[in-house]
Amino acid sequence: MNRRNALAFGAASLSAPLLVPKPTPAAAKAYGPTDGKEIFPGVRLVELGTRDSHIKGYKTIAMEDVVYQPKGTSPLGDVMADDMVCTVTEGELEVTAGDMKFQAKEGDVWSCGKGSTKEAATNKGTVVAVMRVINLKVT
Repeated sequence: MNRRNALAFGAASLSAPLLVPKPTPAAAKAYGPTDGKEIFPGVRLVELGTRDSHIKGYKTIAMEDVVYQPKGTSPLGDVMADDMVCTVTEGELEVTAGDMKFQAKEGDVWSCGKGSTKEAATNKGTVVAVMRVINLKVT
């Protein structure tokens, strides 16, 4: 290989990565104002799926999205019926979970314990917020 070929090969190898498109993160599903079931004014529950669990102590796992319109709120309720993990997939929510109160932004994650955590959430923003909930069910 001569010098000219080496330079041409080097230039070609440097430009190749520029031609490959960069991956884009998957966007959350946009929900309409009537998708799912209304559980509180401005708050809708969209069931996404259920599957048998392979985690000892849990029979099934269920995933759902809770869609909060701007100013939508779910008041502090009874303690959680299941262990669960929650995240915000779009927007922001002010969350009270047990003795914690925090602003949950897109990508934030938290957990609630069966029989021990009461939770409330409010969308104080101007865009729809979505809380994805993964319920770990014993029965």
